[in-house]
Amino acid sequence: MSGTAQHLDTIESLCALPFPDADSLAGYESSGPNHHLITLLLAPAGNAADTATAEFEDQFESEREALSLLLTVRGWGPPDRFALTGAALRAADERLPAPWDLLVRTVPDLHLWRRADRWTGIGTAHHGPGLPLALIAFTTTEDPP
Repeated sequence: MSGTAQHLDTIESLCALPFPDADSLAGYESSGPNHHLITLLLAPAGNAADTATAEFEDQFESEREALSLLLTVRGWGPPDRFALTGAALRAADERLPAPWDLLVRTVPDLHLWRRADRWTGIGTAHHGPGLPLALIAFTTTEDPP
């Protein structure tokens, strides 16, 4: 099975996974009463100016586009493209529920779907200079900020 097919299966499984009663955080992944957040791809740590980092950004963007297209074809419909920059500014003085608290600080934009009672999205997390990029997926019952 290709990486894209595995990621597609992971995202669809994530949407059916029950939420735990308590928050848990392990590395770049978390789950809680209203959310799951997982890492699909993780780049090695490096300098944001590195050529390799730019190549990983391009790879992660291509993977996100491919996953979005496949989810659209599978009946999810086209994703909303949701910029988190404004939400990050609005949230500067307030605490947001998980996973939005992490997403507004690390993910510039998302491909986002509303299915049943959950929001599901895919984005590239930019954790800061020297920290790795990550292609993430999440599902939550919390509305976007």
